[in-house]
Amino acid sequence: MNLEINTGNEIEITEKDMIVSTTDKKGTIIYANDIFCDIAGYKRSEVIGQPHNMIRHPQMPKAIFKLLWNRVLNGEVIYAFVKNIARNGDYYWVKAYVKPIIVNGEVVKITSYRKPLNSFAKDYITKLYNTLLEYEKTHSVDESLQFVQAYLKERNLTYDQFIDRLSLEKSVENIAIRNIDYNKERNTHLIFKEYLNSCIKNGQIQELEDKKHSVYKFREIFENMKNESFTSDEAWIQLVQNHSKFHASVDKYIQKAKENENMSSFKNMAEDLSCDINNMFNNLTIIRDKY
Repeated sequence: MNLEINTGNEIEITEKDMIVSTTDKKGTIIYANDIFCDIAGYKRSEVIGQPHNMIRHPQMPKAIFKLLWNRVLNGEVIYAFVKNIARNGDYYWVKAYVKPIIVNGEVVKITSYRKPLNSFAKDYITKLYNTLLEYEKTHSVDESLQFVQAYLKERNLTYDQFIDRLSLEKSVENIAIRNIDYNKERNTHLIFKEYLNSCIKNGQIQELEDKKHSVYKFREIFENMKNESFTSDEAWIQLVQNHSKFHASVDKYIQKAKENENMSSFKNMAEDLSCDINNMFNNLTIIRDKY
């Protein structure tokens, strides 16, 4: 169906608007709600049986739709930021939640629920999409998708994390705090606590005093990040304090062991170490999510 572009004005979608449509797995529209029709400017009879890309804006990169369809036809749900075009040439931005309907293990239908896109995400994604559109003038869709994947890798984000952060109006640029392997570092500290207990029980105090365990490398992170802007944040300050307290407790633990104190006296100290670890990585979560 041809579109006659007349105005090119933006249609503002409100929070009360929920645009819903369903297609078959080839993208043919089999259902569209009233809001879909009202905003796009069509009667329902004019859209049923038509390809869903009848409302695709020419300023949407092909790579984004390839990513979307690859995921959905693989049985996965996905969020995407989409610029659509109305019948009269006006456009509207949406955050689309696209969900495959699976019957007997096969995708048979796809339903999309669209809500408004915040200004923060809209401004950022417009610049990215413009870059992709230029790239696609001289590159294939597959190459454009590789460009997107490289773009996300540079920012140490998955596609879903990228969408989530923009939806929450958070930066998606790569900053040092997001390069910390949270699970690895937390597990390293938890394992060290058990290693500490084991060494003390077995009288291996010298191993502890050598401080060769990988847990001690975590402090290098603080040194490497001391000039970053987020280090003035209260959560980061608390994280550093928790880390110092953890190692002070470890040193005290080792000293008591050297003095041959009864192991039963270490129970409270072991609980303190667990508390320090939890506080440390709770603060790391706060600061990482914030930035």
